[in-house]
Amino acid sequence: MGKGYFDSKNKEYVITNMYPERPWLNYLWSETTYGSVDQFGNGENATFINSTRRVIETGERNLYIKDLETGEYYSANKNYNREKFDVFECHVGLGYQRIISEYKGIRTEFTIIVPKDLRATSYHVKVTNVDKTQKNVDVYFMTEPNANLTWHYAYGEADYDKNSKAIIYTHKAYDCNLPCKFCYLATEKDVYGFDVNRASFKGVYNGYDNPAGLKEDKLYSKGINFNDGYVGAFQYRLSLEIGETWETAITCGVSETQEEIKTFSKLCTSKNFYTELDYQKTENAKYHDVFYLETPDSVLNEQSNVWLKRQLAYGKTWGRGGGKGFRDVMQDITAFCSFDTSLARTRILHALKHQYEDGNPIRMFEPNFLYPYNDGAVWIPSAIISYISETDDISILDEQIPYLSGTSREKSVYDDNSFAYAPYDGTDYQTTVFEHVKRAMDYLLSARGERGLVLFYGGDWNDSLNAVGKLGKGESVWLSIATVKALNEFEQILSVYGKSDLIEYYSDKKQELIDSIKKNGYDTDHYLYGINDYGEKIGSDENPTAKIFLNPQTWAVLADLDTKENLEKLMDVVETRLSCDFGYVQCTPSYVNGSDRIGRMSYFKKGCYENGSVYNHGVAFKIVADCLLGRGDNAYDTMLKIRYDNKLNPNCVVEPYAVTNMYFGPENEYRPGYSPASWITGTAGWLYRGITEYLCGVQPTLKGLKIAPCFPSHFETVKVKRVFRNTVYNITYLRSTENKIVVDGETINSNVLPLGKDSYNVTVYFK
Repeated sequence: MGKGYFDSKNKEYVITNMYPERPWLNYLWSETTYGSVDQFGNGENATFINSTRRVIETGERNLYIKDLETGEYYSANKNYNREKFDVFECHVGLGYQRIISEYKGIRTEFTIIVPKDLRATSYHVKVTNVDKTQKNVDVYFMTEPNANLTWHYAYGEADYDKNSKAIIYTHKAYDCNLPCKFCYLATEKDVYGFDVNRASFKGVYNGYDNPAGLKEDKLYSKGINFNDGYVGAFQYRLSLEIGETWETAITCGVSETQEEIKTFSKLCTSKNFYTELDYQKTENAKYHDVFYLETPDSVLNEQSNVWLKRQLAYGKTWGRGGGKGFRDVMQDITAFCSFDTSLARTRILHALKHQYEDGNPIRMFEPNFLYPYNDGAVWIPSAIISYISETDDISILDEQIPYLSGTSREKSVYDDNSFAYAPYDGTDYQTTVFEHVKRAMDYLLSARGERGLVLFYGGDWNDSLNAVGKLGKGESVWLSIATVKALNEFEQILSVYGKSDLIEYYSDKKQELIDSIKKNGYDTDHYLYGINDYGEKIGSDENPTAKIFLNPQTWAVLADLDTKENLEKLMDVVETRLSCDFGYVQCTPSYVNGSDRIGRMSYFKKGCYENGSVYNHGVAFKIVADCLLGRGDNAYDTMLKIRYDNKLNPNCVVEPYAVTNMYFGPENEYRPGYSPASWITGTAGWLYRGITEYLCGVQPTLKGLKIAPCFPSHFETVKVKRVFRNTVYNITYLRSTENKIVVDGETINSNVLPLGKDSYNVTVYFK
């Protein structure tokens, strides 16, 4: 049985098998509120207020239909008993989720969005009689609002307010500083009954598949206080003629005051819901016009044109969910900046405010995570140069912004649970963005150990090597290589900003670092990952486990660390030693014994996370490295390996419309190739860039749009539409016996396309 299909016209993925091996997720969000939602409509959502996270709903949602003549009822969005519905599918949309079902003559459409201007989730319920007789039914909607803000239940109360057509939940607690103490569930249409108490709605010993309240004529319809389990449930009594449709809007949100709820409840209308839905579709449609791809691979087209854009748009706003990792946001901005340059500029400036005064950024903000990871600075130049290349807006370097007060060393805490919801604590002074970038580079060049390599401290990109540098002695080969790449980009910034006099100084420092990497970071046929506080090599053939890591090899290519011949040898080693049927493992063989000199990675089970999994963020780096070396077939085959439709990994269970952060590695004893979760990963941005900038070779540069394709050998014809600096480029690639570029009928002597017209027709002949 098929699991679903891409609907290109509506930019949806339609799930037709509603029972995959694990829930399939979508994410919905605004600038203040975000949430996950699965194929049934379940999911937690939360809002951030002054850097404090406030959960709105905890996950369970149900839409029930009850036949008033027979007393039979069922969940239209869950189908707990797996009845033979005539229709049962989920439409995964861009900014919405819609579950459609038809059963016993009743069609339901249950749609979910996060509205842009409310700290809430909005729902729309549409019920249609598709039978040949009149239908008398009760319709029930329920969710689980997060009403209790403390463990003292005596503060809480909930009841239905007829004037606002809303259930209002209060938790006025002593000495509680959490914002939005009011929660509400509002409805557009009058209700026949309601419930606020899980025990009376579900039943003390029942489940949501068989709720006790539905056995009665009317829900309990009374308020309650001192309650440890709130629900929000509405009951609507309908008499539907043949073909008649009934609909209502419902909103579950939080507010600062009870007066606000009256205002918010007035917005709970079907008209407003449809307006919000149109807004979501329009906003997302803007992204699709920037880059459009036609290749012989339809899935590659869907990924590039729709779904990777959606996933990295989530990352640029919310990081990896619930916290904004500095490196995560900066990477996603780098990939996202072509879609909305103004927003990318805003995001860059906001992120740079979270550099400490020594130039090293905090690992994560909103909330703050104080563990001293040391790689944040290397991601800054790439975001800046990508933005300037896309826009030609050098003025961003003159923007004045503050720093986080203090230095990264004095503010760091070696506590893996050091998450703090705190207001932004910025410096009284500001400096230019250029100075922020320069401080970042100076920090990396100064934070080096006895071998001349950049120090680990709490770790680098590999978060799980979190004990290698606690004593301040461990050195990271990968981070040193990444610093070389960052310095390459910084030299471009120096050139474009009129600071060419500094290039020689930083070039000399970069060469010193390269010399140290080659002297102290190489092992037999590959680069080490690093050396810990005790002088023990990480990623060496002298070790019984974790003899080689993926990222140092691929980043040596990204940093242009050596000759092409030597870099190709490195990538040959990657193919030989790290490849498996469904990707490339982060290290091999997996650690089997935990070590406090390494960190949590060594304690993970084999094949899990960084310990021998196919960690797709790292695999995406490899795709770019392949393209940089002209290995189009390797790059494309790598994309196929990690894709949901890889026939050699049929049980991966990853959502077809998303990319996952990892598959359990081949050494995992129980579920090799399984994807436990998706969406929350930097893979999306790097894979998007791998396809658009490197496979297709459409690369924004300071001088203009550069064309340098690296297609697999079986691609004969490819078409790309790219909007760049308000110019539309219609590009056709044709395999040929020569390499040349023809623009509006004229051959050009450069691979950088001209600017100045509204549009150009470009033909790229490639061997």
